[in-house]
Amino acid sequence: MTNLLSLSNITNSWLGAIFGIVFALQIGVILYLIITERLGKNKSKVVSSSREVAFKSVTYLTKIALFSAMAVVLLYIEFPLLPATPWLKLNVSDVPSLLAAFMFGPISGTVVNAVKVGVCLLIRGTSTGFVGDLSNLISGTVYAVVAGLIYLIRRNKKGAIVALCVSSVTFCGVMWLCNQYMLLPFFGMSDPTVMMPALWWTLLFNFIKTAITCVITFLIYKPLSRALHWQIAPSRNKNKTDAPVEPQPQTEEAVADNAND
Repeated sequence: MTNLLSLSNITNSWLGAIFGIVFALQIGVILYLIITERLGKNKSKVVSSSREVAFKSVTYLTKIALFSAMAVVLLYIEFPLLPATPWLKLNVSDVPSLLAAFMFGPISGTVVNAVKVGVCLLIRGTSTGFVGDLSNLISGTVYAVVAGLIYLIRRNKKGAIVALCVSSVTFCGVMWLCNQYMLLPFFGMSDPTVMMPALWWTLLFNFIKTAITCVITFLIYKPLSRALHWQIAPSRNKNKTDAPVEPQPQTEEAVADNAND
C-alpha cells in the first residue's frame, strides 16, 4: 500500500511538472509572437501616433481579458449530460476562445484558453492529478488554433462554418487520444473491455459538446464582432492622417461581414 501511494505521488509530481512546463512554454511562445507581431506592425505603420498604438494595445488587452473572464465563468456552469459518463460535465467554456480566435487570430484564442485553464487551476486546484488540466490545455489550444487558422484563410460565413466543423472534428480526435492514454488509465479504466465503451461514450459526449459550442459561436459571433467594432469606431476621427484605430483582423472581419450579409 505504501508503495502504491508513493508511486501515485511520483506520478502526480511528474504530471504536474509536465503541465507546468507545457503551460510555461505556451505562455512564452504566445508572448513572443504577440510582441514580434506588435513590433512589426508598429514599424510598418510610421504614421500611427503613440497615442493610437497605446489605445489599440489597451483595447486589445481589454477584450482578451473580457473573453478570458467569460471562459472562466462558463467553465463553472456545467452539468452531467450522459448517464453512462457521469464524470463528464457539459460546459461551453470554449466559446470565448473561439470568438477570440475568429476576431483576433489563433494566438488570441490560445491565450484565452491558457488563461482559462490556468486561472481555474489556481482557484479550484486539480482533481485528476493534472491529467485533466493537461488534456484540456492541449485540446482547447488545438480547437482555437485550427479554427483561427482556417478562418484567417476565408473570412466569411462559409469559412466560419468550415473552421468550426474542422476544428470540432480535430478536437474530438485529440480528446480521444487524451482519454485513451491519459484520463481513462488515470481512473483505472485501462482494461480494453472497459476502455473501449468509455471511449465511444466520451466521443458521443464531445460530439454533442462541440455541436452546441459551434452553434452558439456561429450565432453570436457576427453581432458581437460588430458591437466591438462599433465601440472603437469614434476614435477614427481624432486624427484624419493617422491609420485606422481598429486592429487589422477586426477591420477585415467587419468588411467580410458586410460583404456576406
